[in-house]
Amino acid sequence: MKILLDESLPRKLRNDFDEKHEVFTVRDQGWLSKKNGDYLG
Repeated sequence: MKILLDESLPRKLRNDFDEKHEVFTVRDQGWLSKKNGDYLG
């Protein structure tokens, strides 16, 4: 399962998931300061 963590969440939260999950942050994706609708494509 892929999980995207919003920029308002602590980045360390990604460590709470096991290896079954692919966890990305908004920062990882280069999407800081985007509006929610901008993520939908």
